[in-house]
Amino acid sequence: MPLSEAQAAMFSSWVQRGGDLISMRPDKKLAQLLGLKYRGASMNDGYLLIDTAVDPGRGITSKTIQFHGAANLYTRSEGVTEIARLYRDASSATLYPAITLRQIGEAGGQAATFSYDLARSIVYTRQGNPAWVGDERDGSPVIRPTDLFFGAKKGDEHPDWNDLDRVAIPVVDEQQRLLVNMMNLMLEGKAPLPRLWYFPKGHKAVLVMTGDDHGTRKGSQKSFDELKANEPRGCSLVDWECYRATSWMYTTSGLTAEEARAYAAAGFDIGVHVNTGCKNVEPSEFSGIFSRELHDFRAKYRDLPAQTGSRTHCLPWSEWAGTPKVEARYGVRMDLNYYYWPPSWIKDRPGFMTGSGLPMRFADLDGTMIDVYQLPTHLVNESGMSFPSAIEALLDRALGPEGYYGAFGTHYDFTDDFDRQLTAAAKARGVPLVSARQLLDWTDGRNNSHFAHIAWSGSVLTFDAFADPRTGKMLRGMVPARSGGIEISGITRGGMPVDYKTETIKGAVYAIFPVESGTYGVSYGHSQTADANPAE
Repeated sequence: MPLSEAQAAMFSSWVQRGGDLISMRPDKKLAQLLGLKYRGASMNDGYLLIDTAVDPGRGITSKTIQFHGAANLYTRSEGVTEIARLYRDASSATLYPAITLRQIGEAGGQAATFSYDLARSIVYTRQGNPAWVGDERDGSPVIRPTDLFFGAKKGDEHPDWNDLDRVAIPVVDEQQRLLVNMMNLMLEGKAPLPRLWYFPKGHKAVLVMTGDDHGTRKGSQKSFDELKANEPRGCSLVDWECYRATSWMYTTSGLTAEEARAYAAAGFDIGVHVNTGCKNVEPSEFSGIFSRELHDFRAKYRDLPAQTGSRTHCLPWSEWAGTPKVEARYGVRMDLNYYYWPPSWIKDRPGFMTGSGLPMRFADLDGTMIDVYQLPTHLVNESGMSFPSAIEALLDRALGPEGYYGAFGTHYDFTDDFDRQLTAAAKARGVPLVSARQLLDWTDGRNNSHFAHIAWSGSVLTFDAFADPRTGKMLRGMVPARSGGIEISGITRGGMPVDYKTETIKGAVYAIFPVESGTYGVSYGHSQTADANPAE
């Protein structure tokens, strides 16, 4: 956004007095403060290479990754640290920094710069190229979300919107984690910042089990029963220990209303598989179809909870965000239409079509957020990938040193044993199997949980925590395990010791602790509670 001279002076004064500033494609009036000189040009839709040898790049991918939108070209002054370099393509470096950090003044002020608009880039990477909206690009007769990413249209060939040679890397999530690392670095020795982990109980991977039942006789029932047969004995449903799934069904499916009610009572998630007849439809027409099919499904299955998730049959997609706007009107808030397919395009490369393994709200073209979460369907039984190795690859990268964490959306249609392969891979690794409804409830609860009244005094961090009831006892918090070079020595809630463990997450060492509502104290240095809190 443009800044007035007074606003630019305000930010400069803030940093000079010891404040920290992170700017994203900032107004040129801030260039002097940031230690940058604008070269009068920009570049679009390039790459960046993060310096992983120093903080905050430690633990982030060492390969070039994409950004979308425009990046200003700067040269940097002496004393400005380059965190990442701009590349024109995956292998062609420029002379210009993508991300910088400058130390300013004796009070410890710091100013960081992203030369591109990180937020816009994240949305574009996840949702596709807005210039390709309504364009049938991949040769399949229905316009789907994949058409927003498919480059090789006959007569209008471009590179794919997201580089599938980098599809194994969640490039969106890695850039957001770099931002978090940058914040931690800038706050080093000032005030550690608490944050919340993505998933319950510290899990790093989750399989979101979702099937499309096109009228099979007993497909949903058989799959549900097999999940129950494989789940741990004495498991807790609310703690994500039991194996559950979603089935979106045609009303002609073989499940009776009584059977559906019993499965729903046991924690399974059942809704209608909306069908446009595999035709492209405008949002107004889609709204009518969506409303009628929800109504007809409710008429057959009167006792089921209101539907909260959806994946439309054949995945028709119009406008930039027409489908989630319709879904929002009817309380459907977990969308799995971003479907990693077809085989000829993905070429047996498991990974992150949208650059992300995390549910995130859709945004409209004007930046307005839509209260519907996009969760890509990462694992598709008809994708032609090598299974079960593709399933195992995603899970192992999430659980292993890469740290490519994710809630991985799945698709099966009860025509093969794909749901059993998913179950076997997850069970062998202790990965939860949950329904789309469970993930939505958790995500809403996590997003409604927060820390407040954060204060730093001497070597003690204090804050109030609010844990939304939907998170149960599964919410986990994180604070840097050291501040100003001093190790953490204890955590309390309401004055009582809290157990924690230390773990390195994306290059940063954190103390990870259970979060309940209450007042917390985190001590660094010597503490009488140190011996009561195991570290590792």
